[in-house]
Amino acid sequence: MNSRERILTALRFQQPDRVPYFEQGVASMVASAILGRPARTGGGAFRREGIEAAMKGADAYREYEEAFFEDWCELIYTLDFDVVSLPWAGGGVPSRKLDDNTYLFGDLEGAWSAVRFNPESDALHTIDSSLRHERGLLEIENEVRAMARRHAERKKPTPASFGLLERIMARFGKERAIAAGPCLVIPMEPVWLEAMMVRPDLVERYTSMQADLACDEIDALAAMGVDMIWGGGDFCTNKGPVYSPAQFRRFMLEPLKRMTARCHQHGIPYIFRTDGVIWPVAQELFVESGVDGYGEIDKQAGMDLDEIRRRLPHLILWGNVDCGRTLTTGSPAEVIVETRACIDAVAAGGGYILGSSNVIHAGVPPDNFLAMIDACRNHGRR
Repeated sequence: MNSRERILTALRFQQPDRVPYFEQGVASMVASAILGRPARTGGGAFRREGIEAAMKGADAYREYEEAFFEDWCELIYTLDFDVVSLPWAGGGVPSRKLDDNTYLFGDLEGAWSAVRFNPESDALHTIDSSLRHERGLLEIENEVRAMARRHAERKKPTPASFGLLERIMARFGKERAIAAGPCLVIPMEPVWLEAMMVRPDLVERYTSMQADLACDEIDALAAMGVDMIWGGGDFCTNKGPVYSPAQFRRFMLEPLKRMTARCHQHGIPYIFRTDGVIWPVAQELFVESGVDGYGEIDKQAGMDLDEIRRRLPHLILWGNVDCGRTLTTGSPAEVIVETRACIDAVAAGGGYILGSSNVIHAGVPPDNFLAMIDACRNHGRR
């Protein structure tokens, strides 16, 4: 089997020749160690470099894209990933740079966010925004209003709308499975949780319009030949979902059902990705919605593959080798033990793709990453 055949077999809950493998992101410093040269593939420094390039103009950003595209492709060939997706790149064009590591997006008189890069952790994250101040609810109103204009004026996307994905398809589409697609998410900001209570109409419009735009995107991606829609969106912590099952049912369930139904019209699965504990909303999220799979399965949050397979036997599963602990602080031998345990738990009969519980971040020693892949290659054969 080639990689694409292996994935399609597993997605049909049939036994492939070996357990397929996939990572949705690999930090640049880990990729550099494996390739033996500086490489741009992922992580905070990689995204910060994209912001810096965007500030210099379109030509500089195209050079950034070209460099990471070739580096990412080389890493895929070197590690023989069975699934290919585009890495999380760039971060937009800031309005100005506040200091060496901090960028302002937007206008302090209106909607804005401040994003900071931490060199020690290789993290790029929002440290403040207008949503976190007294204007927060007004900013949600403005965002939904602007989204409504885009929704009303939208045109069907074409392959050219997806930029580098079209090139990924051309390079890998016949030999490896391709994952791409839209998310459905309510931002995990306190003001959005407040809006669920005081302005539920805004949140309902927001998720409904997301679903409309997502269905347009799914149509285009299916026409391009994408093999799975890689969607979802974080809404859980290690203690559970940030909103109740009743709120999930009100704001998320119907939009998600429309998206999964559109995927099924095209004969492709929808994989929902989220960190954290999902059990309080498992019925709504993974049974009633029509979702086909579950990714970013959070080992550190206690999401156990045996229990998931027992309670939700219909789900395609991806991941669960702990990138928060074992891959980061364990030994290669411990990584091998955990990788084998994942395979033994759920790989028999297909329906499983091995991978980390999220991404290979900068804290993962390259030897541990390679140990996981080797264990999959050696132990995952049938």
